[in-house]
Amino acid sequence: MELLNEDKIGELEQKIDILITSYKGIKEEHEKLLMRAKELETENTDLKSRMANVRAERELLIEKVTKIIEKVEQVEV
Repeated sequence: MELLNEDKIGELEQKIDILITSYKGIKEEHEKLLMRAKELETENTDLKSRMANVRAERELLIEKVTKIIEKVEQVEV
């Protein structure tokens, strides 16, 4: 009696092939997800920078409007 006959070896080979194919698919998906995560991190950094610029511009605009209002109030007095 053989420990592993031809059928068993064939079955093992098929299972190993399926495992290898699954592993390659999972690895490929993992790489895609890593790249997407890096893209999102870069996008997030860009958005944070843009938001900081918008805040700075808003504050500058508020300062200018405040000065204009102060000038108008002085004229009214």
